[in-house]
Amino acid sequence: MKRILLVILMGLISGQSFGQLSKKTEYVKVNGLDMYYEVYGEGEPLLLLHGWTQSSSFWSEYIPTYAKHFKVYAIDLRGHGRTSQLTANFSIKESAKDILELMDHLQIEKAKAIGLSFGGLTLLELASSAPERIQAIILIGASHSYKGGENNEGENAFSYETLPKSFVEELKKIHYHGETQIKALFNPNLDYQIKLKDEELNAFNFRTLIVHGDRDEILGVDPAIVLHKNIPNSTLWIVPNTGHIAITEPNLDAFLTNSLQFMNVDNDNN
Repeated sequence: MKRILLVILMGLISGQSFGQLSKKTEYVKVNGLDMYYEVYGEGEPLLLLHGWTQSSSFWSEYIPTYAKHFKVYAIDLRGHGRTSQLTANFSIKESAKDILELMDHLQIEKAKAIGLSFGGLTLLELASSAPERIQAIILIGASHSYKGGENNEGENAFSYETLPKSFVEELKKIHYHGETQIKALFNPNLDYQIKLKDEELNAFNFRTLIVHGDRDEILGVDPAIVLHKNIPNSTLWIVPNTGHIAITEPNLDAFLTNSLQFMNVDNDNN
């Protein structure tokens, strides 16, 4: 299992491109940190939230398509990329608060958003605390109930010191605050957990697309089924023969097509 988790993390940052030119890049002070984001395209806002150990550069293959239809905000989440390093008060709730304050700064009253793994958990917390700010969301490899520390115990435990050197070198390319920033991402004492009640999910009043690999090595499939059962206006897409990162090749084109279809439907007032 330890090896599987490392392979998944390495897969999360592989294949990222850095050649895309953004319309705008900016650091902004939100919730006590300096948050970095990039802007592409024109139209209604679309927020892209990456997974753990990634950065906004993960979305480089997706942005050219989305930027034809939306004003895309690719964000470096708390502790990642160019955004400030993790601090002792880290939690997924704080990550959601970061995004809410960024939306306030950008004067975005309501947005569509896509979140992968950690980004999906952040979206769930944001949607629970401020559902009126959400127009539609896409959750990839997400769960409403997860405790990260349980996946890093006993024989599954790993630390920064045991990471493959090749993986560390890749991490250094996308995290700009050096070794201390990267080490913080592998702190076993991080409060990396989410626990939303069924009734909180029942209160979601916006459209939700749940995308999940049928062979998700971290979560299994059950969390996606529970989300679909409890979120009233949700659609479930179980991607066959796919693990935790269900939207990369060979599924990238299908995801782009399905996600655009989902986000561009006429009934955007739900």
